[in-house]
Amino acid sequence: MTERSPPRPEPGRPPLDPIFPQLTSDGSTPQEELIGFIAFGLYEEARREWASEFRDREGRYPDESDVRAYEKSWTASRVEGLRSASVQLLAAYADVVARQLETELLRGALKGRFWRGVGVWLFSAVCFALVALGVFVALSRSGIDPVTVARDLARPLRSASPPATASPPSAEAPILPPANEEADGDGRPRQGAPPRRPR
Repeated sequence: MTERSPPRPEPGRPPLDPIFPQLTSDGSTPQEELIGFIAFGLYEEARREWASEFRDREGRYPDESDVRAYEKSWTASRVEGLRSASVQLLAAYADVVARQLETELLRGALKGRFWRGVGVWLFSAVCFALVALGVFVALSRSGIDPVTVARDLARPLRSASPPATASPPSAEAPILPPANEEADGDGRPRQGAPPRRPR
């Protein structure tokens, strides 16, 4: 048995795509590396479109010399254009993701705040009712009627002395009851009597 030596690669074609290092050589940060990978994806998409158009135009797939000529057609400005397009794609995708996250966060925050607010309101209402009931029971047991105290506080205060601005009655003018009251036999006004007409 004789051992066969492995076939040697052809010296004319490099084993790797020459555009890939141009697009990913600035990958010092993860962001730059991601931009390079997206740019290489755009390059591959353009190359597939070129191969499909070449087949439609020539009636055959491109051979090795056609592919080399295509790769040489990618100048530095075209490669930089791929990088710019990849930055725009990445920015547009990041904007869409940021909007979705913002919407979800706002929905979650509003949903959580609503039920949290309802819970706080219910807790405070129960606490207020318990405190009010406790005060009512404590006042009742100490001999104070809370209902009577509340009524007394709600009534307007009556003044015991006449107002200071009232002028004293003159001796010449007789004191008549108000127009809607009529005096009964002992000089006190009677409620509900029709007004007297002067003669």
